[in-house]
Amino acid sequence: MMYLQMLFTFFKIGLFSFGGGYAILAMIQQEVVINNPWLTEAEFMQVVAISQMTPGPIAINAATFIGYQKAGIFGSLLCTFGVILPSLIIMMIITISYLKLRKLGWFIQIFKRLRLLSVGLIGAALIMIMGNAVKDLYSVGIFLACFLLTWRFKLNPFTMLIAAAIFGMIFGTI
Repeated sequence: MMYLQMLFTFFKIGLFSFGGGYAILAMIQQEVVINNPWLTEAEFMQVVAISQMTPGPIAINAATFIGYQKAGIFGSLLCTFGVILPSLIIMMIITISYLKLRKLGWFIQIFKRLRLLSVGLIGAALIMIMGNAVKDLYSVGIFLACFLLTWRFKLNPFTMLIAAAIFGMIFGTI
């Protein structure tokens, strides 16, 4: 019965974990310290600290650690699965819907407009960042060179990022 309770609790946490892990920490604390006294307040704070230090989303890390503390490896797997299951279900529904609707005219029109919206959002982010990123014409030159090389020669953007950083450190001004 405890296994089902753990699965349901972390399913509920995963279902409402919008805004990232830090936004959901209060709900995790409510569920595992108050509603289901699986951890003490001090133990929960240790789980939060460990979850922050390990790579990956904090909610998944916390679920893994809490599950392990309460029920060993099986509990760890169960809680981790519980917290990712809502996202998995939602993405499966979206994918199945997309595959069924992708050839319909009205659906194609929606996605054409969504592409425009995403270009607009990227453009707005670029404008917001440009104020802090552009310090001089040298910075603009490096950006344009990287953009053109990546676009024209299909170079890996990560490689260009590293190259731009090295180029800027060697030839740039402070």
